[in-house]
Amino acid sequence: MEGLPNIDLLESLLENYMFDIDGAIAVAICDRDGFIIASNSKEKAGTESDSVMGAISAFLDIYIDRIKNEFKTQSNFFNITSMQEKKFAYCSMGSHSILTTIADPTTSDLELRIYSEYIAGKVELVLDGFEIVSTEIPEIIRVLSKRREGKLPKGLFTSKLILTGDFKVGKTSLIKRFIENLFSESYISTIGVEISKKTLVMDEDTKINFVLWDIGGQISSMAPYRHRFYEGASAAFIVIDRTRPNNLESVNRWYKEILDSVSRNIPVVIVGNKSDLQDELVITEEEIKIVAKELGFHYILTSALTGENVNEAFLYIAYRFIEKI
Repeated sequence: MEGLPNIDLLESLLENYMFDIDGAIAVAICDRDGFIIASNSKEKAGTESDSVMGAISAFLDIYIDRIKNEFKTQSNFFNITSMQEKKFAYCSMGSHSILTTIADPTTSDLELRIYSEYIAGKVELVLDGFEIVSTEIPEIIRVLSKRREGKLPKGLFTSKLILTGDFKVGKTSLIKRFIENLFSESYISTIGVEISKKTLVMDEDTKINFVLWDIGGQISSMAPYRHRFYEGASAAFIVIDRTRPNNLESVNRWYKEILDSVSRNIPVVIVGNKSDLQDELVITEEEIKIVAKELGFHYILTSALTGENVNEAFLYIAYRFIEKI
């Protein structure tokens, strides 16, 4: 973390977080030593607000050493503790910060986890110095947080996820970001298909072994052969480049290929990539939303460059897959 963080971005993230979760009482972003960087509370400014933030400070004072000891080798973690008839959730999605939330005891643990992990990931982007970070909550996050709560099935499960879309929309970069948390400035077009694997840990007893099929986007030359790559898929991304005029029109073409090649109904997500290139965007979120609604899909806006919403896209597919087991 270099320089001073963009406090306006952090406060906007926290405000949207508090607005979305009815049971949330207060939330704070602190560094790994427990120093509060930014906070938000549903209490009005004054004595009540001070007491709520005091409760967060007291919680951090009590638990910061435990958090350091318990998660010292982990940059990503989530935990919930009950204290004085309130839930305290603490979450980290990187090396810089811990997101701490005070919530009503009736608040769903799942809702707290999904939102905490999402917001904590965004906080890390801001603290890493990225100035273009969306503070809006994607619909996919709301869908995930409202799914039926219950224990996940135990075991290691395998899911074949296909990534389709025209050439140079960023499919390979999304996979590289997801698997290695890296972005490559160079570009080599995928010819045919490339297969990668990553195990996603959903909790200590549940893991998803993702087999990722990066399907080449050369429409004319590869079309006769691609149907073989789709067979056995349990989910699909249709990736578009938001800086490319008319690229949204490709969604219907790719979806037709999926329908022609996959016999069962699978979850499909429209992934609007390159969303960090604000000055070059020609496809709006509203346009993507309309197409997604017409086809019965969800959508998410991503940036393989910054990593924004990349993990969330794969996490959504993981939950959709595990629900069918």
